[in-house]
Amino acid sequence: MTLDWREHPDARDEFLDAHERYSAIDHGKLGDEFADAAEAAAELILQWPDAASPFRGRQREPIVRSWHLGKFPYNLVYVVRGDGIFVLAYAHESRRPGYWTQRLAE
Repeated sequence: MTLDWREHPDARDEFLDAHERYSAIDHGKLGDEFADAAEAAAELILQWPDAASPFRGRQREPIVRSWHLGKFPYNLVYVVRGDGIFVLAYAHESRRPGYWTQRLAE
């Protein structure tokens, strides 16, 4: 079974903002590495959607999971919904914890 991949529009914006910031550092190389880390995470999540750790402090349904993006201080925060993955956020580890929770209702 192939799972669908959907992203909250604000999550997509977060990814693009982070990619742009990292790309500005060294003519795109670090931005490409960030994108590669996100893509690798997506591939693993699609293959094993329940493998990522449940988000700490949130144990009720839906189960929110968080996948660390390699060497970057970002987590890909998602839920499994029906036949797909819904990305809530590309969340920086030290900025506004839990800001994305309202996206669960959307």
